[in-house]
Amino acid sequence: MRLPAPSTSKVAQICLDGYIRMTFEVFTGLEFTLRKSWEDSTLNDDLRHEGIETHHAGYCEWETDATRAVSIGWAWFECPNGTHAIAPGGISTNVMLITPKTGYDLGQAKTEELLQAWLSGEPWQPKECAPPLAMNRLSS
Repeated sequence: MRLPAPSTSKVAQICLDGYIRMTFEVFTGLEFTLRKSWEDSTLNDDLRHEGIETHHAGYCEWETDATRAVSIGWAWFECPNGTHAIAPGGISTNVMLITPKTGYDLGQAKTEELLQAWLSGEPWQPKECAPPLAMNRLSS
């Protein structure tokens, strides 16, 4: 889908296909709050069955406080050394990232890849799944 370039670089557009389209720059400027978080023993078993060593696993979801909330959820697991990681294929969202200049969709795979890279760099805690520290400061 192609969107007009001038209106896509600084705003998000809600589309009929259920996605909220925005640039990565707009996405990283959003303020998120914790929607829900839980451990899941079935996910833990599934990951072990796939050959991933894990002690705990679960899900977390953040969303924005807007009429049409932006949502990002992920599956996570605890590694044997105590660090935490995002489970393979574990990102779900109602966002479709677009190119800043042309407004073209990046596609589901590239959007998930970029959101996973962003989330992997944020200081989330699986038990609380608190939003990133910078976002906590913005909402304080």
